[in-house]
Amino acid sequence: MTALKEFAKIEAVGIWRADAEAQRRDVIVTLGDASLTIFDMKDRVLAHWSIPAIARENPGVMPAIYHPDGDPNETLELGDESDVMVEAIDKLRKAVARRRPHPGRLRLTSAAAITASVVALGVFWLPDAVRNQTLTALPEIKQRQIGAQITKAAERFTSTACHAPSPDRALGKIANRLFPGTSTAIFVVADGLTDALALPGNHYLVGKALVEDYETPEVLAGYLLAAAAVSGGQDTLIQAVLTEAKLLENLKLLTSGDLPQAVADRYAEASLATERSPMTQDALLEYFDTADVSSRAYALAVDVTGETTLGLIEADPLAGKNPPAILTDGEWVALQSICEN
Repeated sequence: MTALKEFAKIEAVGIWRADAEAQRRDVIVTLGDASLTIFDMKDRVLAHWSIPAIARENPGVMPAIYHPDGDPNETLELGDESDVMVEAIDKLRKAVARRRPHPGRLRLTSAAAITASVVALGVFWLPDAVRNQTLTALPEIKQRQIGAQITKAAERFTSTACHAPSPDRALGKIANRLFPGTSTAIFVVADGLTDALALPGNHYLVGKALVEDYETPEVLAGYLLAAAAVSGGQDTLIQAVLTEAKLLENLKLLTSGDLPQAVADRYAEASLATERSPMTQDALLEYFDTADVSSRAYALAVDVTGETTLGLIEADPLAGKNPPAILTDGEWVALQSICEN
């Protein structure tokens, strides 16, 4: 954003109110290239405003009062001691206003002109807004379709997913046990993956070693729960897909509902190549407790000595209990042969 080169990144102290009924709070305000972030005094993010969507309630009067365009109940007040911040915000708002089309001066007479205008806005100051709008506009069924598309794209790097009627039923049973109330699909692949990977749309890829090399399904269940924990949830996964997409690709998804294949290919390759950061053991234990699955088998599969996963062993939420079996012995034996057909 060229309008703020002389300011770079600046901070100021202000007073923020979340809504008309909320108490006013002292905050720290940080102005970046095209956004304004509001933190509390413990450095926790309270709000994130896009500069193009900020309105000033009292132009030319101090203290300056700002609010998100269309929502005057949430306000930010900046006093005389924040004059540099006020100058920066107002200068950037004016720069944004100059770039907006003016009725009578600019007539959008064709679809090409409309597309060009949207692209220009995105290039200059709305790439984050385009991604956020796309995320908001994607229904759950479309997210599942995107997940299926990425799962298929991953076959370039993992081989085709293994299938057989009895093992597929066993995978469905595991999915219902670990992630009830969701349309979760689990796919076992023969190559390119040694653990489990969460993908958008509640899709999971699993390396065949997790079904072939262990005597019970608890290890497989543990890796699936760990993958779910590391992923950060479905919104995070979809947001990662949109971040992988370029502006025009995001616009195509927003307007047509179709994810460009190039995005699916790039995301699948990057996800498989990126080393998964481990979750804290306390966070993982919550997933095991919720799913009613012992964490001990998973802990020993990750580290056969148990030294680095001692917390998962000692604090196993199912220790001393008899939870329902994840699969019967026959179902597990059938699942272990899924990639032999």
